[in-house]
Amino acid sequence: MKPFRMERVVRVIETLSDGQFHSGEELGMNLGVSRTAISQYIKDVQMLGLDVFRVTGKGYRLAAPVQLLELDKIQSHLQSNGQTSTDISLERVVTSTNDTIKQALKYGVHSGYAVLAEAQTQGRGRRGKRWLSPFASNLYMSMYWRLERGMVAAMGLSLVVGTIIGELLFDMGVYDVELKWPNDVMVNNKKIAGILIELEGQALDTAHVIIGVGLNVAIPPYLNDKIDQPWTDLNQVLSRAVDRNVVAAALITKTRVALEEYSEHGLTAFLARWSKFDRLAKKPVRIIMGQQVLDGIAEGIDETGALLVKRNGKLERFHAGEVSLRYDV
Repeated sequence: MKPFRMERVVRVIETLSDGQFHSGEELGMNLGVSRTAISQYIKDVQMLGLDVFRVTGKGYRLAAPVQLLELDKIQSHLQSNGQTSTDISLERVVTSTNDTIKQALKYGVHSGYAVLAEAQTQGRGRRGKRWLSPFASNLYMSMYWRLERGMVAAMGLSLVVGTIIGELLFDMGVYDVELKWPNDVMVNNKKIAGILIELEGQALDTAHVIIGVGLNVAIPPYLNDKIDQPWTDLNQVLSRAVDRNVVAAALITKTRVALEEYSEHGLTAFLARWSKFDRLAKKPVRIIMGQQVLDGIAEGIDETGALLVKRNGKLERFHAGEVSLRYDV
């Protein structure tokens, strides 16, 4: 979609965000376009994941009001948290927040620089899987961090970020959070957040790390059949709506603080914190590595971020593979 068209579609969403009816004539006057053009923009709004319906004589409205992210509010919360509020960008629609960070690297950014977006058209998770990113429903955040010790220092970063997300949710009143190695955050056996770590740079040189986080806040129900795994969101588990601006600022704050600690002390400082949420610990697991299938008992993680698994009386370390709980024992 061309930038000027996307800008107009976003302006339509901003008008409709109050959940009230707005006529095609009113929307057209606001944008300086015809009602016919507005009807096409409404289709674009629906393609971004928002449920819009039309009633003759009344106009268009969203199925429910949406709370938009507001940069000034997020910056105010960051300042209250003792954080720099200038190294942050808020976009309405991007291909992905990780891609936006990659573009920003060309012009130079500092560690802790964060990008938030209302929607992603090409959001992705681990192993290239698609991450559905409907507009104004969840949180999509990416952060840049510079690791002077190179790419080897990036091992275990997804575990650090998973830990602080678990702690953030616990602080909000979600007490049954679990972390599934290496990058899934679960509640009641359903995924609520995911983490994508991408690296730029040379193996033995400074590593430029891009940390992407997708946190489900209020997924539209109609997307249920389009998500290929059990999922939940904050509104469901808390039985109330949450302020996305507050949660966004808390996520940025906790991520920056954790990365500072990780840069200084490594993963060792997070081992005990991770273990409080470890979904796999002391349970039978199955690890799939290509054509190889291995069974054992999960024994936590080590200081490098490897999954520890006891097999045939020996402790083995795994840095990759698809892991799942075994229910056949």
